[in-house]
Amino acid sequence: MRKQISLQRSITLSVLSIGLFSGAFGLAYAYWQTKQSFSEAIGLGFQELARQSADKVGLILEKEVGWVERLSSLPQVREAVREGTRLTFDHQVLERWKESQRPYFRSLEILDRRGRSVGRATSGHPTTQYSRQPWWPVVFDQRRLWVGALRLDEKGDGELDIAVPIVDEVGIVLGAIKAVIEKDQLLTSVLRSRIGETGHVMLVGPKGTVLACPLLPPGRHTALIGSLRDSLASNITPPDAAWMEVQDDAHGQGGGIVGFASVGLRPGIVQAETWSILVRQDPDEAYAPLRLLLWKLVAFGMLVFVVVALLRWRLGRRIVQPINALVERVQRLGQQSGEKPMMAAQSVGIVEIDTLAASFDELTERLERTSHERGRYVAELERTNKELVISEEHYRMLWDHSTETRLLVNEGGIIQAVNRRGETKLAASAGRLIGTKAEDLFREEDRVRLRQSLDAVIAIKKEVLVGEMQMPSPTAGMLIMEVDLVPVENTGSVGAVMVQLSDLTEKKLLEEQLIRSERLASLSQFASMFAHDIRNPLVGIKKTLELLEQDEGSPLAPHRQRWDDMRLTIDLLLGMINDMLDVYQESYSGLPLLNSTVSVKGLVTDVMQLFRSEATAKRIGFYVAMPEDDVAMMADRRRLLRVLINLVHNAIKFSPQGGRITVSVHVEAREWGDRESLDSSSSQVMIRVADEGPGIAPDDLPHLFEMFGRRKDPGDIRMGRGLGLHFCRLVVAAHRGKILAENRSSGGAIFSVELPLNQEAYAGHIADCR
Repeated sequence: MRKQISLQRSITLSVLSIGLFSGAFGLAYAYWQTKQSFSEAIGLGFQELARQSADKVGLILEKEVGWVERLSSLPQVREAVREGTRLTFDHQVLERWKESQRPYFRSLEILDRRGRSVGRATSGHPTTQYSRQPWWPVVFDQRRLWVGALRLDEKGDGELDIAVPIVDEVGIVLGAIKAVIEKDQLLTSVLRSRIGETGHVMLVGPKGTVLACPLLPPGRHTALIGSLRDSLASNITPPDAAWMEVQDDAHGQGGGIVGFASVGLRPGIVQAETWSILVRQDPDEAYAPLRLLLWKLVAFGMLVFVVVALLRWRLGRRIVQPINALVERVQRLGQQSGEKPMMAAQSVGIVEIDTLAASFDELTERLERTSHERGRYVAELERTNKELVISEEHYRMLWDHSTETRLLVNEGGIIQAVNRRGETKLAASAGRLIGTKAEDLFREEDRVRLRQSLDAVIAIKKEVLVGEMQMPSPTAGMLIMEVDLVPVENTGSVGAVMVQLSDLTEKKLLEEQLIRSERLASLSQFASMFAHDIRNPLVGIKKTLELLEQDEGSPLAPHRQRWDDMRLTIDLLLGMINDMLDVYQESYSGLPLLNSTVSVKGLVTDVMQLFRSEATAKRIGFYVAMPEDDVAMMADRRRLLRVLINLVHNAIKFSPQGGRITVSVHVEAREWGDRESLDSSSSQVMIRVADEGPGIAPDDLPHLFEMFGRRKDPGDIRMGRGLGLHFCRLVVAAHRGKILAENRSSGGAIFSVELPLNQEAYAGHIADCR
């Protein structure tokens, strides 16, 4: 049980707590605000000092560069470089320059355009291969001044290179002056600047490395990290400068404030690297006034707490006394059981508490009236709940026993409910479907349209008939669904959308079968009429050729090969027409066969002879692989010849220029246990036609031998009508064989024809199969 405390103590503790919280918050805010202002003042001071120091370094460096530039413009220097004569500093002007600049320059070389030294101002060994140094193209190609990078040794001493072009009166670069300046001579006046005991100025390189510091050697500094290094690497150009609080100020101390600014030179001077001036101070010394202010604020807060504690008793007593009087009146009224509470006539003198007492009696009367009204309302509510339960059960039964698939989705398209028909049709339980997106049930092409339709239903609050969409099913493949979206409104807004799915898959299949049947019937009638009409002219042509052959006066000997080809072609055409009549008259159920002993070698030879001219025109070569002994079989020779013609013709049609077509024949043993008319073990002949064309698309392979089965590329002019391979399948099936198609791993397609052999007609029983 929660511990009880008196109202007076609660008020006192509340007042103290609020006072302490407000005081602590106020002191903390005052300290934070003071620290921000103090940090900003320090930072702006460091920033200004860094800016001034950077400007000073730039002015000193520009002064030295300008001195060398004036030296390059002296007539004596130009003449020596132009003539290639040795220049000495005995001249009064050069001697005076040498003496005045001796403390600043460690060495100086005067070079001509070929990199040869024509004069030196100090001792030391000259450098060779000047033309390979980075300043050479800047000076001679761009005619600009160059200031190199600051080089430091292990002791912290350093130097930097300066290169200035020697230009004649018309602006032609005659040579260059390369000088080496000592670091200390440039930075001594800048590094003397101090702030207190620990505040000082440092020179920092472009990667945040310290180049010069008056307190520590450069090697003992830590590397700059974080935003300070990024700011220095961003090459802030004058007059821009900044300050910030850093984690590490290069002296191993964090939480301090630094100011920095870039050292910039006047336009026309190329800097090999950009330097920055960094101003820092020990954080303990920088924030010493702030810590003193913090102790003063803490002392003031403690004084305020003591004052509040002294006033708590009097304040609590003044507030609690009228409340205790009101509690006593309420207890006295509550003891009058069964009677109307009497109002106290005595006032406590506090307007709010007197008003509360008067309101108490009025509240009692209202509670009694409300109690009777509540009883009537509860009875009405129970009756309504029973009706709602009955209605819910009724609608649930209609929902679950609907013949259509119904989904209830929210505004985001997430499934909230699914009926039993939907579980059966979608082959998934409601637990798996609820919580998933309704659009994921459909194929990817229809998802955007469903999402847009859902948004439209929610926006217009009207039913939308989306139309047909395809839905993948793990058991039935691809289902065709008619989608209807019905908004479900709640208090004037669409809270959900009912997705009604009507399965049109069977209807679509019946429509396709009907269209296919009508197409086949029309094609059968046309094919029969066409075959009947064209057969008579072909028979006449064949008879004419036979009569010409019997005519003794006809000169057939020179054209015997062409004559045979024409007769073979006419026989093939007549066979095709008869097969067409047979196929359509038999309603695709089978072909009547005229079996005889057939030589497989003869079949292949006739096909090669027939396509010899077409293959030669496309520079396609034939490669035939056959066994040494001929293979004979009982079959319908004319129809098997058509099968090979179709396969070879397709191979030529899809082969590239210069390709090769391989026709192979071999015999192998194969089990034919499912053949009723053959022994349990027999042999078969395998005829394969392989090309080097583009191959067969994986989606086309299952439908390759169907009637009207065509490739899905309508723009390919090589595409046929989808009848040749279908006829091949009928002929091979009539011979109780198999025809297969596959792709080669090296490219191209392979068609294989497997036919059973009659053992008595194989190897040695061939007379004249042609």
